[in-house]
Amino acid sequence: MPEGLFRDQVKAESADVAPAPEEPGSDDAGSGAAPAPVRRGLAPRVVVAGVLGALLIGFAVGRLIMFTAASPAVTQSAPAPVAPSATAASPSASAPVTLVPYDGNVGVLAVRDAYGRCIDGRSDDEPVNLIDNNAGTIWRCPGGGVGEVIRFSLATSDVLVGVRVINGNTVWPDRYLSERRILTIRWTFSDGSFVDQGLSGNDPQPQEVRFPPVTGASWVTLTVVAVTVPGSTEPDHDAVSISALDFLTPA
Repeated sequence: MPEGLFRDQVKAESADVAPAPEEPGSDDAGSGAAPAPVRRGLAPRVVVAGVLGALLIGFAVGRLIMFTAASPAVTQSAPAPVAPSATAASPSASAPVTLVPYDGNVGVLAVRDAYGRCIDGRSDDEPVNLIDNNAGTIWRCPGGGVGEVIRFSLATSDVLVGVRVINGNTVWPDRYLSERRILTIRWTFSDGSFVDQGLSGNDPQPQEVRFPPVTGASWVTLTVVAVTVPGSTEPDHDAVSISALDFLTPA
């Protein structure tokens, strides 16, 4: 072959072969190639993920703050009641209260004063006649008798356990059956407690009632609750009477 043709073919093949890449860091000044540009910053998907994460953290912190602010209202609520222990005594509302009348020896209590005014007008037979230790005097009020009241003054140191009554007029001759007789007396003490005493309308002897000791009473009232009809139609026989009265105290 002619030498010129061989050289042309070699040049043509050499042009199709790309030069080998240069090694990084090579200081070959003859290359003249500029370094590849470097990208700076974060990828978009990383930015989006960071924003979503920040939002989630902010929401969680906000919920935590709201829960903490609401917590005191729960802790200030009233505590649940605690059931009593098995050993605690529990009083029974249905338990009966037993009041035992005094049954010992008694004496007569001195009463300080007695006061009362008859409903139908003033009577000459005053309530003080019941505490004067005189068997010849009487307390007496004209009329129906129901609602008549006498108040007796006591010393607060006195102990009262009963009363003894002679019911009706036994002082004036032949008046016991012709006048009214008392059937029920209510004794009321200064503390508000009271005792009802039932009486026979045909017994001129002393009639007694006992009750549990009453202490600290400053007064006691007698109230006539029920009476009989008069045994006579004579106008001046329409009256109610007590011939004697004793307040009883432990002897």
